[in-house]
Amino acid sequence: MSGGNSGRPRRRYARRWTVLSLSSLLSLGGGALTCAKEPPAIDIAFAVAADRAAAPGERSIIVEGKAATTVDPDFELVTDQSDEPPLEPIADAAEYEAQSQPDLAESSPEPELADAPAVASDEAVVDEFPADEEGDRADGSADKAASDAPTMQTASFNGATPGVTTRAQLLELWGEPLDEDLTATTLSFELKGFPQTVVDFAGEQIASIRVELPESIAAEDLTAKLGLTELRPAKMVDDMGALVATTYPERGVTYHHSPDLGAMASDGGEIEPTPVDAVGEIVIQTVGADAFIDRAHSCPEKDYSHRVADLQTAMELDPENNDCRLWLSEVKLTTGELAAAEESAAAAVKAKPSNDEYRLQWAKCLTKLARYEQAVEQTRTILEGKTAPDIVRAAALEQMGVLAGLGSKEVQERAIPLHNKAIELADKLAADDDVMLQAAAHKVLLSAHLAVAERISAGDWQQKEEFVGQWITRASGIAEQMIAAGESDVSVRLDVAQSALLAGGRLSPPIDPKLWIAEAEQAAADLTPTLDDEAAREELNWQLGLAYFHAAEIQHRRGESDLSVKYGEQAQELLTPLASSRAEYPDTDYLMGRLYFQVGAVHAVHRNDHQTACQWYDKAVKSLMKPAPMTTLATPGHHGDALVSMGVSYWEIGQRERAYDLTKSGLELIEQGINEGILAKDATLVAQGNLSAMAQALGKVELTTPEPEQAAPQVAEGRRPTSRGQATRANGRGQQPSVARRSTNEANVRRR
Repeated sequence: MSGGNSGRPRRRYARRWTVLSLSSLLSLGGGALTCAKEPPAIDIAFAVAADRAAAPGERSIIVEGKAATTVDPDFELVTDQSDEPPLEPIADAAEYEAQSQPDLAESSPEPELADAPAVASDEAVVDEFPADEEGDRADGSADKAASDAPTMQTASFNGATPGVTTRAQLLELWGEPLDEDLTATTLSFELKGFPQTVVDFAGEQIASIRVELPESIAAEDLTAKLGLTELRPAKMVDDMGALVATTYPERGVTYHHSPDLGAMASDGGEIEPTPVDAVGEIVIQTVGADAFIDRAHSCPEKDYSHRVADLQTAMELDPENNDCRLWLSEVKLTTGELAAAEESAAAAVKAKPSNDEYRLQWAKCLTKLARYEQAVEQTRTILEGKTAPDIVRAAALEQMGVLAGLGSKEVQERAIPLHNKAIELADKLAADDDVMLQAAAHKVLLSAHLAVAERISAGDWQQKEEFVGQWITRASGIAEQMIAAGESDVSVRLDVAQSALLAGGRLSPPIDPKLWIAEAEQAAADLTPTLDDEAAREELNWQLGLAYFHAAEIQHRRGESDLSVKYGEQAQELLTPLASSRAEYPDTDYLMGRLYFQVGAVHAVHRNDHQTACQWYDKAVKSLMKPAPMTTLATPGHHGDALVSMGVSYWEIGQRERAYDLTKSGLELIEQGINEGILAKDATLVAQGNLSAMAQALGKVELTTPEPEQAAPQVAEGRRPTSRGQATRANGRGQQPSVARRSTNEANVRRR
């Protein structure tokens, strides 16, 4: 099994950051990726979406505000199986940035309930199913249903079992068929009470038995008579939503549903309507993978436990089914089983290297695992090839844009052109008549629009507030189209809200998060009653918790300390219980540490309460001292700044050695970010100044000292200077010298 990225500290407090090297994306030049050019001006970057008229119905992103069933004996089936220079925190307020049914017994033959006849007979005996043990029955719980699946046993009809009974045995049991050629692949039989029974063979063994019923019967009644009530069916519908077939995979039994004859009649009074789920034919086949795959696809999208269980069963029955590997990887990636998802996708690619869809899924798994170089390699293979369908190419362009955003500053400049290229291609596909293709294109469009908004907010662009808002608004419109078309549930609104909070929090001043939080909360409230699957509920709570996390950081930057603590505590309530189940995500520990740090920073900066701050920091230290890769949530700038700021509070309460160690560790992280091209060269000023002051006070050898011209004047601990001339502070103890702080000036690096 391929594992995730596991970095080791370079030194006691050093952490390695996984980022994309410049060479990975520079090698994307040439005809395959003509979009990899210098980033366009912001108005050009937006042109793809801004020039397109909003579709009808688009919604602005701005928020205005049972007991076991008794088997009918008339029709049954059977199965066969302190004073020194005061220190300065980075994390200050300005920095953060029932219908009537015919009775089968009256209208159908009454087969004898006996052992399967050993001699030829023209009377059909639909043999009895042995009931599953109570412990194997579904109890309404999605998790139990997934883990305690009923035994797989192919059903028998009149003594014949697909996959078991041979041609010779069948002829001995049922007698002569209606066909003259006894060696044909299909034989028809006339059994008493059934208009026609057709048997298909695979070689000399029965493959399937198709039984035409004398008259249509309601599926619910038939299911009860056959003892299938406790099994979970797969229902197949046509393009109009009409029920076509119902399958019970564990038994190999499929109902073919009859049309509503009354609705088809010219005179509605002449023919009684049949039940909408009426069954006209039963097909029995050997239990196989396809039926379980069909059931996995017919499940609600967020019924993850059942989908995983069915796909895993299908893999057991058909170990070489690479499509099944793909689908299983997709579900497991969603539920946080990253290593298993990657292993499954990698196996599919190994078995069929030419399949670009498999390779794209593998790249997505590698990205989630922070194995970025490999992810770039696989995505580039798709884009440089000639075989990928347009929708896969569009998704691959979007994926490469995501990867570019995780690289050095130079690499990050390539992200928006890649996202725009994905939008250009997906926009054409969204107009296709194929509804499945439309849905896939809309998914790419939504992801790309949100990604562009996030990249603009993180970059050096003019009029960022205006353009971020435009891209988010457009994304919201796409999300509403997807909901209206049935392509997605309201969870996409939560996705939009999260991106709006992430991007809006980087603006200066940051947005007010209240309306976006209300949007996220409403989406969660609407979705929760529809979720029976525990993994789906956990995923929803995690996403809502992330929204609260972003809101807490924003309100800290806005100086709203009470609201920041409130949102931070709400985030903690949702995220903490779920962190262990997301251990495979390489940034989960960092996120939890960052959350605890954020609440502590409010107490330190806004309330000058370092004791309380350190109580929160105590929870954060262990997580923040672990290696972390660069992700959309984790950056070396934020990571290092947090450790440096924590050092200030520990210094204030007398834990000076700990403060020194944390500051040193934070400085190392920031230096690594500079070396990897992620941070500007002056990003170490605060950390260097604090470490020098601590080293002097503790009598340590001073490791780094800021150049005199780099040292900033005195600044306020709790407030950030609005200009280079504002450099005094009052902290209740009189003015004191202070170490350098980063300016809000564009020439210096802002708080990340």
